[in-house]
Amino acid sequence: MKKLIILSLTLFMTIGLFAQGPFTGFLKPSKMLGSDYALRADGSEREWYFRPTVSVTGYRYDYIKEDKKFVGSSFSGFGMGISYEHYIQNANGELSKNFGFNALVMFDVTQNEGVGIAGTVEVLGFASFGPGYDLTNKNLFLLANATWTF
Repeated sequence: MKKLIILSLTLFMTIGLFAQGPFTGFLKPSKMLGSDYALRADGSEREWYFRPTVSVTGYRYDYIKEDKKFVGSSFSGFGMGISYEHYIQNANGELSKNFGFNALVMFDVTQNEGVGIAGTVEVLGFASFGPGYDLTNKNLFLLANATWTF
């Protein structure tokens, strides 16, 4: 556990090294990503940003090795992580996301409490789906989530 905390702190400290890249405005609300953030030094537009994200599991399919089948559960957990998202300008000139990729640490809140990792694809600005692995119960799962990016 101590190694995990040290590794996490080390990774978060490196965020400052990417201050002029896709991490620009990382700790600011995404609505504040205006045209000044969208332009690079060479004048081209930046379309991809890293953003903090949270996720609520709508439905989760756990793979049970013994039975060789998937078992579903609804509203069984939540997660936090980082997103790499594509932004476009809407009719008002503001940036809005249209799709992205998420790396999440998932927390199971059912009777099988545990922690897992997941990689999801986000579409339509909030719906995401993808595979994951439960580190506590040692099984694979598939997710359908609602995702909020800050």
